[in-house]
Amino acid sequence: MKADVTLRGGASPHLLYIRSTRSYNKDRIGGLVPQDWRFSVADTYDLEGRELQDVDVLFLSGMHDQIFLKSIESKLLDYLSSGGHLLVNGHIILPWLPCLSPFKAVSPKPFTNWMIRPAQPGAYFGRMDFETFHRHEGILGQYARGYSDPPEGAQHLCLIGGPAPDGTFHEGPVDWGWRMPGGGKLFLHNGDHIEQFCSDPRFQPNLLHDILNALVFSDEPKA
Repeated sequence: MKADVTLRGGASPHLLYIRSTRSYNKDRIGGLVPQDWRFSVADTYDLEGRELQDVDVLFLSGMHDQIFLKSIESKLLDYLSSGGHLLVNGHIILPWLPCLSPFKAVSPKPFTNWMIRPAQPGAYFGRMDFETFHRHEGILGQYARGYSDPPEGAQHLCLIGGPAPDGTFHEGPVDWGWRMPGGGKLFLHNGDHIEQFCSDPRFQPNLLHDILNALVFSDEPKA
């Protein structure tokens, strides 16, 4: 059930997709968003001058320009602190917010290291069948190949990793959610494009819809 929340976008949640030149399905993403949401698109470098007070979810593709986003860090922090939410895909190399950290690859051997397991999936991944949803055309490793360390208080949604060749055990959260104290939430997928998995409008359960609704309407992670 959707919680009673005040929406920044008006009568329905507003998702702003930040498009880059290499964005996956950059002309199709609008068809994946819930039909009762408002959807708009902006190019990456227009973000510096774009007002965000009407945006409920700012969606970044796995190909986002991390150097540029670092240059507007204060604007993005203001957006989060005012209650806006971020959905971020990709491998973080240059942490462009204080809550982000660099991507860590896990060993592909054994192959089970690339199998995604639930940690605290909550409303984000709670309806997913983890035995099948992360396989793209039956191939492991397409979903993600590593993780990043989340900030304190983050909700570890999904795990990746396992035993490494040197005998150590290397595991971490491939997907996590974090709530800025007093502000909005950030969802990070440590892979290229989470919207290509179980997110076609005909799919039930629908992963992208669940993630978006969890960001805007759920109380996860706890304040």
